[in-house]
Amino acid sequence: MTTLISGFLMTLTACARMPEGELVSVEYSRQGTMMGYEYFGRMERDSTGAYVLRAMKKSRSPLYEKHLDDVMVANFRKIIEEEKMYKYKERYLPHVRVHDGWTWGFKAVFSDGTEIYSHGNNAKPSGDGLNRIRSYMEELAQSGTELDSADVQLDY
Repeated sequence: MTTLISGFLMTLTACARMPEGELVSVEYSRQGTMMGYEYFGRMERDSTGAYVLRAMKKSRSPLYEKHLDDVMVANFRKIIEEEKMYKYKERYLPHVRVHDGWTWGFKAVFSDGTEIYSHGNNAKPSGDGLNRIRSYMEELAQSGTELDSADVQLDY
């Protein structure tokens, strides 16, 4: 019971400051209401311990795969910290009802068990964090290898 309570408290306080654990994964996606995924990118550690990015080079492109070094992974963490993405609310909604539009999702996981998860529907947080994460993924994907669509299985 104590572990459950401390885990819950850690989740509550995770939004107050940057997580101390090592960055394990980052995911960003943006979808249109009618057209499906406009953009998808995920950086994660694979079964060998190496970091791999699977991301689109631009909107609605195929996925590309690139192995990342420690500096590249550290840049994701730097963006999250500089943009204070750990303070994002879990959900963003517009002030008025929207029948068509877009949604997005962002998730970062750290080795200490902290997860930052945020998503929105026709509304987003202030700042440039989401754009910076996406732009960095697109930049890295430029030198990646295109994945065969038959081999791509994303749980989104």
